[in-house]
Amino acid sequence: MVGEEAGRRHSGLAPRSGRLYSEYLVSGRTRDTAGLSAAATALEAELRRYDELATELRSGRLVSEKDLRRAAQALQALRASDARLGELVQGLVAAIGMARDRQQAEAEAVQARADEVRKRSETLAVLLARWEALGVGAAEVNRLMQQSGGPDDANGGERRATLGPNFDEVDERLGRLADDARDLVQAAETEEFADLARRAESLRAQLLSARNKLRTLDEKR
Repeated sequence: MVGEEAGRRHSGLAPRSGRLYSEYLVSGRTRDTAGLSAAATALEAELRRYDELATELRSGRLVSEKDLRRAAQALQALRASDARLGELVQGLVAAIGMARDRQQAEAEAVQARADEVRKRSETLAVLLARWEALGVGAAEVNRLMQQSGGPDDANGGERRATLGPNFDEVDERLGRLADDARDLVQAAETEEFADLARRAESLRAQLLSARNKLRTLDEKR
């Protein structure tokens, strides 16, 4: 039937996010996660070392020169560990800040992408409505041609047309539908919906073929 396919939904026409875009977001999150993990691990290790040194200092005996020397060494190690902890805390804060900044940048990129998906979906919905309207119109012409004995599909048939007074109406409808299909092809190509453009062009060819065969059969009457 002319335009039979035009009334169907086509899930393949839905816009999809690019794989490279997703990989970019994932790689960025991976780097930030690794940086945060490394900073947190280093800080935790230094905290354990500080606790061990502090425990050793508190529990150590102070009754000999050797004990005092060990205590002095422990105090020196604690001061160094304390300084190291300060550096590690700053590093962790910096890593958190970098992760936060990247997350904010990604959130903005995601929102921009969401806006693009919404606009593309709205555009496609309008084009699909025109596609479905073509299907309805083609189906109506098919019924009229079948009822009147004209060619019932794009492949025609060798029957003579017996449309009588309906000939002009059917001929005009087929021409108008072909023009509408052409306009849809151009609109779909402009919006880069190639699949819909191909389907609309196929329907246009069917409509023009049916119209030409109808005219040929009418001339033979």
